[in-house]
Amino acid sequence: MNEYDVAIVGGGPIGCYTAAELSSRGFKVGLFEQKKEIGIPIKCAGLLTPRIFSTFNIPQESSVQNKIYGATIHSPSNHELTIGGDKVHAFAVDRTTFDQTLAHQAEKHNVDMHTSSKVISAQHDKKNISLTIKNSQKKNRNITCSLVIGADGPQSRIRQTFLASNPKERLHGIGAEIIDSNLDPKIVHIYLGTDIAPGFFAWIIPTDPKGETARLGLCASSLGNKPLHKYFSDFMEKPYVQQYLEGSTTLTSMGGLIPLGLLQQTTTDRVMIVGDAAAQVKPTSGGGIYTGLTCAKHCVATAQQALEKSKVTNSFLQTYHKEWMKTIGKELSMGMRFRRILKNLDNDYLDKYIKKLDTPKIRDTINTYGDIDHPSTLLMPLIKQAPSLAKLLLHYK
Repeated sequence: MNEYDVAIVGGGPIGCYTAAELSSRGFKVGLFEQKKEIGIPIKCAGLLTPRIFSTFNIPQESSVQNKIYGATIHSPSNHELTIGGDKVHAFAVDRTTFDQTLAHQAEKHNVDMHTSSKVISAQHDKKNISLTIKNSQKKNRNITCSLVIGADGPQSRIRQTFLASNPKERLHGIGAEIIDSNLDPKIVHIYLGTDIAPGFFAWIIPTDPKGETARLGLCASSLGNKPLHKYFSDFMEKPYVQQYLEGSTTLTSMGGLIPLGLLQQTTTDRVMIVGDAAAQVKPTSGGGIYTGLTCAKHCVATAQQALEKSKVTNSFLQTYHKEWMKTIGKELSMGMRFRRILKNLDNDYLDKYIKKLDTPKIRDTINTYGDIDHPSTLLMPLIKQAPSLAKLLLHYK
């Protein structure tokens, strides 16, 4: 039986970052990832801001594939609203390399890394948490720890076992990587429409400086009468999409779930959850790396104090919940409000508002105040330029 101060369940970027930070503070940390190899297969569009690398001290040289300067938003009737273009707003990132970079950092900090290790049960055991782990040979072993941190994704076993809190909504995502595309390498394309991606959007992200490779996909909140793969194949056949994809070849496919909605509880005795497991995801974009890493910092700080003081009870660990809510709770709450609006707009309204936003003053406002990691900073400046948006917000409050 292995004994750890902390067991991290989930070897994605949030789990690896949390493990490395706690191990660097002198705790014995074990990380358990059910995949054979961290970062494979990918389940993410891989669009990250430069802030992520600088804020969390993550090397960017090996994982950054392309620099993104702007975006073209396509309405259902294909009216195009182009924003940005003046500076680098995001990086297209190789998520396998990105995840493995964080895994290597965890290894350097002496984290015990266990891949092909699936947690099949977890329970309170007197003064510890007991985990049963199944390896690739289907053999079970027991792990005990003073504290378990669930970073095990949208369908977190740790959350399901110990916490009654669940995401309010789950988006269904599907995507692919292609070669031989014909794109402006500096521009991401966003597509809206109830027939394209009900309740969310589709995207094309150029992943090399020549625009010859790309990642494309969509997320949907409700699938209507079509399966997800049908929405995706229909999207790829749209004439205004085909102009970028004609002659291209699909290399790999991807898919997954994205959890949305603030959780009421992210801790209990000897248990914390973080990242997608805690639905710490931006409802406006489905991105969870920046928000997850931000929350991981609070998770590490609280876990350190709890372990040093031998106070791993829920009453003490709740500090983590309060701190991450104070940092990004308002942002996520506002994002869910925006989602309620998006989900209730039909194609005519989507066309109407995209056209309404396509003025020089509003484009300048978006370029000045828009922030992928903090989208709420754009809200008030945008309402000043387009007061009718306030009525829309109030209607779907």
